[in-house]
Amino acid sequence: MKVQPYEFGGVATSYVVGDPGYPCLIVDFGFDADHRLERLALQSHPYIAGIFLTHGHFDHIAGLDDLEIVPSTRVVIHGADERCLKDARFNGSISFGNPLVIDRELPLAIVEDGDEVFLGARRVKGPDGNDLDLGGMTVEVIHTPFHTAGSVCYYLKEEGILFSGDTLFRLGVGRTDLPGAEPRKMEASLRKLLALPDETKVYPGHGKATTLGEERRYNPYLSGLK
Repeated sequence: MKVQPYEFGGVATSYVVGDPGYPCLIVDFGFDADHRLERLALQSHPYIAGIFLTHGHFDHIAGLDDLEIVPSTRVVIHGADERCLKDARFNGSISFGNPLVIDRELPLAIVEDGDEVFLGARRVKGPDGNDLDLGGMTVEVIHTPFHTAGSVCYYLKEEGILFSGDTLFRLGVGRTDLPGAEPRKMEASLRKLLALPDETKVYPGHGKATTLGEERRYNPYLSGLK
């Protein structure tokens, strides 16, 4: 499974995910000057099947205002952060003097903890009558509130990949002092991630990729949890 990071202006990192030639998903859709992220995705994929938002802060959603949405595209977000799309206080942009509101209507898919989202129109019946999954992806939603009420991580179990947003960074975690944060839920949220295998590759919303095993050993926010 190819994972291609995209970072504009040193803010949040977005990811284009999927095998070339098949529909892709994008994790987070931050600032996208001149549709560069969109063009990057469509260079190797016929269309964008889903935009998976790890949370609703402005640096993770700003590009949604200009994205060319096609009927097959879903915008996935946890229900607790849906308000961030329309509320500049909760998406954090008002603090920077340039309030962001996503005015357009989006094809939202509201998810909760434990949901599984299947992407890809290439599931067909094989000779034995069972499903053959050609190019599709199943994404598990892990609700990890504390950075925001609706923060989630997206887990691709078969590929051993976790997109952690601002829940988990390399040797750190997200802030808990912004509007809508729930700091008391941090420990319970991080414990959910400890249930995943050490070899899980972690792609955070900022900074370098890591593995869960490395974070379990060296991240001070995880190493103290049993």
